[in-house]
Amino acid sequence: MSDDDGKTRPPLPSIPWREEAVADASFLAQVVDTVAHPIFVKDRAFRFVLLNRAFAQMVGFSRAEMLGKTDYDFFPAEEADFFRAKDTEMFESGRSVNIDEETITDKHGQRHVLSTTKVPLVGEGGRVTHLIGIISEITRLKAIEEALRRANEELELRVEERTRALRAAQEDLVRKERLAVLGRLAGGVAHQIRNPLGVIKNAAYVLERGIRERGATDDATRAIAIVHDEIDRANQIITGLLEYARVRAPIRTTEDAADLAREALDRVSVPADVRVEIRAELTPPVAVDRDQVCGALENLLRNAIDAMPNGGTLVVETRALGKWVAVVVRDSGGGLAAEVRERLFEPLLTTKATGLGLGLVTARTLVEGQGGRLRCVDAGPPGAVFEMLLPVTPSEAPAKPS
Repeated sequence: MSDDDGKTRPPLPSIPWREEAVADASFLAQVVDTVAHPIFVKDRAFRFVLLNRAFAQMVGFSRAEMLGKTDYDFFPAEEADFFRAKDTEMFESGRSVNIDEETITDKHGQRHVLSTTKVPLVGEGGRVTHLIGIISEITRLKAIEEALRRANEELELRVEERTRALRAAQEDLVRKERLAVLGRLAGGVAHQIRNPLGVIKNAAYVLERGIRERGATDDATRAIAIVHDEIDRANQIITGLLEYARVRAPIRTTEDAADLAREALDRVSVPADVRVEIRAELTPPVAVDRDQVCGALENLLRNAIDAMPNGGTLVVETRALGKWVAVVVRDSGGGLAAEVRERLFEPLLTTKATGLGLGLVTARTLVEGQGGRLRCVDAGPPGAVFEMLLPVTPSEAPAKPS
């Protein structure tokens, strides 16, 4: 025996064939029962008239329980309503209905995700007599899709976070480079500016003395006062530059925190409409560099005073906190805006028209150099509260020089 290609094929085995077997109901039921996909058949009254082993195993009910009954006898009403609507659509249209995704809850309460095709079975006269349902369970596939979706979302979040971190790092590098340039320029430029300012200040004193001797007018007096104020302001800016550019290693001595607070207050100019309260508790001595801590406190005090242009109360507290001594500076001004709070200790951030935004940065650097901490504990309103934590003197710290 040969095929069209000329090759010889072995003869096919002789298999007994009985057409009766095809029509035999038990044979068909066995075929359907062997199929791995869940299969069911419903009549026009939506009753189950046939279902295979895979379907019974999936839903957890036996065939004896389900035959002759409807979806409403086994499944939640919401699911049964959906099944009934799709069955009705198929019977009325006479066409197959494909359901890409639906859920069914089994006897034990476990939900399965299905992809179902409902096919019409046409009898004599072309009338649809039954519905054949063929199911592919996609529960695992949907679980994998959900896991993949979550993994993608997490990856996107990580990429976004990483992008933000890289952007912040880039901005920080640019800011540090600007500050490095500022630090290199600060020393030389500050001295070159400070010398002319000293000459201007001396000249202003000479003019002031001459005006007094000849009878000063109010306008002249105000003009001289403005000159002195602006010279002092310029000197403060130069001092800030120098402090930021040349933070030296601390020279620690044993100090009393309340004494440091009073000395810092003596160094700043407090307006007449600002009332000062000192609340000093008995605290252990601290091991710090006196000049550096006073310089940091001066920055905090000036900021507090500037925050109260119309007057108010400036409170300075000292209290013991375990291994720390806290020095707290509190004002009664309007508080800090939200956008300022988030970037409070960033260099070059300032709300003052003539400020450089180095005061708080320098203060924190000086305090951290002592092994301490500086933070804003309340941004208000009303007022802002800054807390400086200084380390208590260890036993080996050098005594305060007499």
